[in-house]
Amino acid sequence: MTQKQPLVTIRNVVKRFGEVEVLKGIDLDVMEGEVLCLIGPSGSGKSTLLRCVNYLERADDGYIKVDADYAGAVVRGGQLHEASEGEIASYRQRVGMVFQHFNLFLHLTALENVSIGLQKVRRLTKSDATECARTALADVGLAHLEHSYPRHLSGGQQQRVAIARALAMEPKLMLFDEPTSALDPELVGEVLTVMRRVAERGMTMIVVTHEMRFARDVANRVAFMDQGKVVEVGPAKQLLDTPSSERTKSFLTRVE
Repeated sequence: MTQKQPLVTIRNVVKRFGEVEVLKGIDLDVMEGEVLCLIGPSGSGKSTLLRCVNYLERADDGYIKVDADYAGAVVRGGQLHEASEGEIASYRQRVGMVFQHFNLFLHLTALENVSIGLQKVRRLTKSDATECARTALADVGLAHLEHSYPRHLSGGQQQRVAIARALAMEPKLMLFDEPTSALDPELVGEVLTVMRRVAERGMTMIVVTHEMRFARDVANRVAFMDQGKVVEVGPAKQLLDTPSSERTKSFLTRVE
């Protein structure tokens, strides 16, 4: 029987900002259809790792692969070469990312925010992009607000537009960088509900989060990061209930 290959492969990834080494040789695999939650204190490198996976930051050492595609590189003649801008754009299309602060275009409606990437990146016609965007907005419960501008939407609604925008690109992998941390507490639930539905449909997800209940209920595995390293990784309930590392135990007593 052929052993299942990971969808995401992260090997010895190092990232420095000046003299500060933010990621210190990260090794992680994520299987297709798996939800991996990254937890840990602020400054531990979680968000930087996500940005490297999406090639918003370039790793200084190691490599990242999503399916057969390298982040920021392509194979030609059996050798790795730096990817072109077009190849990087194609890679990012397959790796959707949802940010902490929504990153919506304030001068565009919800429908336009979702459809613009479909026209510019996926090269859909305006009518096809609009139809696809409407489906994506309906999927996150916002069909009735397609003509609303971000300023007229709550934080939770804006984040759901951002999720719809990423999903409309039909990615292989979804990255969520603390998607609820900028929201008022009463709005967190609506975003987590959408994320649960995305996970239930089999989307491969890497989620940076402080929502331990979400991690426990939705994640297949949890990785605890501290000071640029993965301290431990394991099945969600096992790691959250009976962590093996004293550092993980100390962290969890402060956040749960």
